[in-house]
Amino acid sequence: MNENRVEKKFVLGKYKEDFLKKILILNGFTKYFIPRKISSIYLDTLNFDFAKDNINGVSRRKKIRFRWYNNDYSKIYLEEKNKQNFFVKKNISKAINFVSKKDLVYNLKEYFLNLKKIHNNFNYQFVLQTNYLRSYWISNDKKIRATIDTNINTSPINNLNQRLELNETILELKFSPSNEKFFRNLFIQNDFNLRSKKYSKYLQSFYILEDSGLIN
Repeated sequence: MNENRVEKKFVLGKYKEDFLKKILILNGFTKYFIPRKISSIYLDTLNFDFAKDNINGVSRRKKIRFRWYNNDYSKIYLEEKNKQNFFVKKNISKAINFVSKKDLVYNLKEYFLNLKKIHNNFNYQFVLQTNYLRSYWISNDKKIRATIDTNINTSPINNLNQRLELNETILELKFSPSNEKFFRNLFIQNDFNLRSKKYSKYLQSFYILEDSGLIN
């Protein structure tokens, strides 16, 4: 599955979920899907080029990750996310089906190394995992989707049981590039009183784990 969209992210401190829900409801958003726990394993190059590009503000950036929902290891997806400023193109393909978490990282590494469609797979490494709870919202006219992420934590790939908290709540608004003017008008007219910023769970997790000596 391929998807092109614009993403706007708003970063607040921990325990701000109710505040963000109130903003969405007051601006005509309603829930449209059940909340889900999202788990992702991020890859980077051997030189951590993905992290460095984000740190250095490179406009064209890339992420590769495996993602699954609600601890369902029978449906793990491989995602390649290419981003230029706020514009995102995401390619999603279904990966292997696992019965349990046992040997998960090893099996994903084997799967990735055997892929033919990604060039120089051996130049990548598995770096870290993130987990969080996401709620899903949509505007009354169906033109803008919103998500709120809470309980965000991260683990180094060599010890997934060691979790560190990110202490943040993330609101993300997503819409088709054709609806960007509509988004701007909505944002200005309703005075969201929020400021969007560049934010990456992978990069923030990378910082925290590196500062803790868990990534070398």
